[in-house]
Amino acid sequence: MHHCQSDPAFAFGYFYFDFRDPAKQRYENLVRSLIEQLSDQSSGTPEALRTLYSQNQDGARQPTVKVLVETLRGIIRGFKQTYIIVDALDECSEREKLLVLIGDIIDWKIGTLHILATSRKEQDIEDYLSSLISDEINIQSTFVDADIQVHVRERLRNDRRLRKWSVDAQLEIETALVDGAHGM
Repeated sequence: MHHCQSDPAFAFGYFYFDFRDPAKQRYENLVRSLIEQLSDQSSGTPEALRTLYSQNQDGARQPTVKVLVETLRGIIRGFKQTYIIVDALDECSEREKLLVLIGDIIDWKIGTLHILATSRKEQDIEDYLSSLISDEINIQSTFVDADIQVHVRERLRNDRRLRKWSVDAQLEIETALVDGAHGM
């Protein structure tokens, strides 16, 4: 975010698929959110957004997802660099459509577009994205458990409310949280 704020020709967008919010589980809302976020960072109203508005009876009609995706593409092309973070792919209720969308976006071959996507390890996501991704970082591993343990221990020892617990209770809490984290 800081990197993009230093240059008006750079933009970023973020979307979190949230299992607790049905509206944040739909892939269409990812596209709408990115259009809004990137448009807000544009120096003026992007031409692609003006076109979308006029082609849909000045906003009286809802555009199709296909048209929204093309609008997003046009907006992205208006920036020198664009960074998109999509968090919790596995929480999308329309996962297959989302994966196809990601594949389509990658097929645009816009070299100035950078995407970071996060997800729990789910076979369908891995199968679909394996040929499309350039780098992968697995944080669901035992290597992360040590970091989790350090964080939990620090919180138990230094948080005013948590340090009131007995040492035995703190140890039990620490063990349960670390054992249940599985790298998350």
